[in-house]
Amino acid sequence: MQTSGLGNIFYYDNHQGLLSAFADMYDHQSYKTFGTDNIYQLLRYARIIPPDVMIFNLQNRETPAKETFESFENKTDTRQFPIIVLKSGNESFTPHPRIAHYLHLPQDFAKLADIVESYGVGQKTPQFMLLDSYSENSDALHDMLNHGNYTYFEVHNIDAAARYLRKNNPQNVLIEYTPQFISARHTLPHQRIFYVDRHQLNAEIEKFLH
Repeated sequence: MQTSGLGNIFYYDNHQGLLSAFADMYDHQSYKTFGTDNIYQLLRYARIIPPDVMIFNLQNRETPAKETFESFENKTDTRQFPIIVLKSGNESFTPHPRIAHYLHLPQDFAKLADIVESYGVGQKTPQFMLLDSYSENSDALHDMLNHGNYTYFEVHNIDAAARYLRKNNPQNVLIEYTPQFISARHTLPHQRIFYVDRHQLNAEIEKFLH
């Protein structure tokens, strides 16, 4: 485990080769890192040194991904740190309220690096931070953001969104208008917060930039 760096990154992986790849990538960038294939060891270190972000690589798991994560979640307070879950290819995810980011490898590798840097180093200034529920289906809001080449950071958990805002300064915060996020406007530290309907085209978003 590294003793100095930019931020604490913990990762769980049952594949030794990928553990080594994660270590080489993040240690080279001077992050503090700890990787293991043992849930109990991961829990022990998380209690001693709270991570800035925790990565669960759930590719090629014999135990179902949902059971693997819940085994860990039942033993600790996962509100303390953002959790990223990785799966291979286009394998579908089962959304969980404590997970902040869902990524597919290898296509989302650059996004993984950006998320880790956002929590570990910060100082990012995208046009939007988007807090919404996870879906693998496209919708009007995402189509507009992507086709308009807007810069945005997407997160699916209120606690992780608050943690992101401690180190980063998006111009605007967009919150999906759903029951699980209804309280976010009163808890997130930002001056420009807007509720949005992700399934409807919203011309007002253009005005948020001015």
